[in-house]
Amino acid sequence: MPWTITYVIRKRQQVASFMELPKEKRPPDLMIWWGNTEEIESWLDRVYGKRPKREEQVTFIISDDDIG
Repeated sequence: MPWTITYVIRKRQQVASFMELPKEKRPPDLMIWWGNTEEIESWLDRVYGKRPKREEQVTFIISDDDIG
């Protein structure tokens, strides 16, 4: 029973946060209630035009003269 109450509270917070978005940018009701978190996140990324993050590599070049 406590997990049900927790679920309802979290879902209500999620729905309330979606109500702050413009109507055309809100996820569909079916996705809100039956979709999982990953589906909602990918949908929001597509709507807002965000691209998946790519890993960036940083290379440090240290000459032998600097060592020692």
